[in-house]
Amino acid sequence: MVSKRSVLVVEDALPIRESLCAVLKTHGFEVRGCGDGRSALDAAAENDFHVIITDYRMPHMNGVEVTKHLRMRSSLSLIIGVSLDDRREDFLAAGADAFLQKPYECADIVNLLNAKR
Repeated sequence: MVSKRSVLVVEDALPIRESLCAVLKTHGFEVRGCGDGRSALDAAAENDFHVIITDYRMPHMNGVEVTKHLRMRSSLSLIIGVSLDDRREDFLAAGADAFLQKPYECADIVNLLNAKR
């Protein structure tokens, strides 16, 4: 049996987090959501996620800091940074594999994940 690919969505805006998680679940992904960087690091310490999608601006630590910490732990996860501001270079320098600028369509994320399978 093939296991579902697991995705960690790190987004402090609850409507965005819930919407993205719901869309990913309908596309067959196993999804967990977190509202800040600290809880994301805790979740990643407990589970190996295939994909991590992290917003930039969040409480406690920003998405670039989250990316740096997660990339030090594992080179296997696909990390996607997202931000309203153009933080592409910051995320990529921290070890992210891709960047999407808000507003993005959930289909953009799904397409990116399917392309990276």
